Amino acid sequence: MTDLSKPFDLIVVGAGAAGLAAANRATDLGGRVLLLEKGDAPGGSAALSAGILWTAPNLDVLRRIQPDGDPVLGPLVVEGYERAVQDVRDSDIKVSDEWLDHLEWGRACKIDIQDLIAKWSSKVSNTGGAMLTGVSKVDLVVNEGRVSGVTFLHNGETKTVSGTATLLATGGFQGDPELKQKFIGNGADDIAVRSNPQSVGDGFRLGAAAGGAASRHLSGFYGHTLPSPLPVSPEVFLRLTLYFSAYGIIVNRLGRRFTDESLGDEVSNQAVVREPGQRGVLIWDDEVQQNRALAVPYPSGMALDRHAEATKLGARTAETETLEELIEVVASWGVDRAGLTTTLENYQRATSGDSVSLDAPLPERPSPLKKGPFRAVELQPCITIPFGGLRVNGDSQVLNRDNQPVPGLFAAGADAGGAQDRRYVGGIIFGLVFGRRAADAAMANAPIPADGDELASV
Repeated sequence: MTDLSKPFDLIVVGAGAAGLAAANRATDLGGRVLLLEKGDAPGGSAALSAGILWTAPNLDVLRRIQPDGDPVLGPLVVEGYERAVQDVRDSDIKVSDEWLDHLEWGRACKIDIQDLIAKWSSKVSNTGGAMLTGVSKVDLVVNEGRVSGVTFLHNGETKTVSGTATLLATGGFQGDPELKQKFIGNGADDIAVRSNPQSVGDGFRLGAAAGGAASRHLSGFYGHTLPSPLPVSPEVFLRLTLYFSAYGIIVNRLGRRFTDESLGDEVSNQAVVREPGQRGVLIWDDEVQQNRALAVPYPSGMALDRHAEATKLGARTAETETLEELIEVVASWGVDRAGLTTTLENYQRATSGDSVSLDAPLPERPSPLKKGPFRAVELQPCITIPFGGLRVNGDSQVLNRDNQPVPGLFAAGADAGGAQDRRYVGGIIFGLVFGRRAADAAMANAPIPADGDELASV
């Protein structure tokens, strides 16, 4: 049993990708780590993912995709990608060959995420630290403005532990209706959660109580559309995600387009939240069905007829030989028939080069909308992680409103916000890069071990 009365070099609140990456790095540097997890097992949202590590391949692409992203944090992820992948390999975790067209512009590889979670979590206990699950009621201990430890409830007992540094890595606030409504906007409180529902803003609230400021981009979030009105659960997170919506046409209940679909399903997903009833309808023809919808969305991804699967599970779907027939079916779902008819007519004219009024920009790659059968599915928005959170610097130190570090406090993963804006440039990779950077910065201030040995350098 680990002695909790002895100070730790790093206390990590949350055992998802960011928390585990920080713990792994700190133990490599000779640190004594305490890892606190709210759930019954480590992994967080990463454990529910496909295990894809990806981001922009270079800074030029990053700036094109994220023109309003944080000028410091985003580049650090691009520059830290290879080191993060190497950390995974160094742990003897299977890593696939890299591909360079993820979402048509990203670099990516697939890792054995379950094996990584198991190895990095067990490593903490095997190196003199401890990992506790089922932890609740965490509070930060602040002495003279410095975070010097935590209190928490575990197995019915309240415990106080001291540490040189504390990292908040609780996975964001997607599971909390109050913070979603406050930051993302009206109606966002009941967006379905497409990740760990136990991530309810614990890290954000703890950091704010200790003097941490909020980041930029609080209204943005990452997620994907799913067929409606199906319940959202881990069983459908990946199976029914409508990745191919970037190649179709999306309308609201007024029958009007409201987004440039080619920006990606994750962008359309955010836009749906602000539309009537928080629902949209995706329409596509058979050319898109054969070339995109039935295709594997990424190497090692699942080839599946998502339209057929959604129909089987009871979602609102349609398949007709003509667009006129499709309009009638979609209108029966509460979509304005006249608006939809005008939208599709103008869209087709615009793709042919006619100058017509459009409600949203013509996509970079317009859907042909020529070959039947034509298909439609009602879609709903989902949130995986928020883009907003605590304000941090490049070393993952939590910053106050004057942009000064809160001594002893760090945040990483979805608890640290501001790096991304409307478009998505990676998830797990942010946790791995900034978890490592947080550990490096925290251990730089850690005391030399009692036996006099210098901290190990890795």
